Amino acid sequence: MSDDIKQQETLDLLTLVSRASAREAAEALRASGLTLAQFSLLDLIEKEGIRFPTALARKLDIESSTMAAILKRAERDGLVLRSPDPKDARGIVVEVTEQGRGLLPEARRALAAVEQKLTKDIDAQDLESARTAMQAMLLNLRK
Repeated sequence: MSDDIKQQETLDLLTLVSRASAREAAEALRASGLTLAQFSLLDLIEKEGIRFPTALARKLDIESSTMAAILKRAERDGLVLRSPDPKDARGIVVEVTEQGRGLLPEARRALAAVEQKLTKDIDAQDLESARTAMQAMLLNLRK
């Protein structure tokens, strides 16, 4: 197999795994009433304490306009509350509501089950190598 074909195969496999795992994750989250984007938002705020929309968008690697749409829907659904930044009235801070916080444990369990399904036949060493390789690929794309 030529190097060109191997490189294309790597990209194809990564794309297929990404799509399939996103589909599985979306399906798993459906029971909790969250979308994958909403879960990512709530989880990030809860785990890292990031509260500013621009910082959230940067961390999730999405456009500010996409973050605005996610926040609008999450606020409409009672998952987050947006309010003026007490330190800068021009800014906005985002907080997870009790309702949003209450959905996280079930959603995390659902996604853990997806990850177990995804990795069930991969030994720990190979899985760690795959994670390391994917982190390096992501860094390469961000350079």
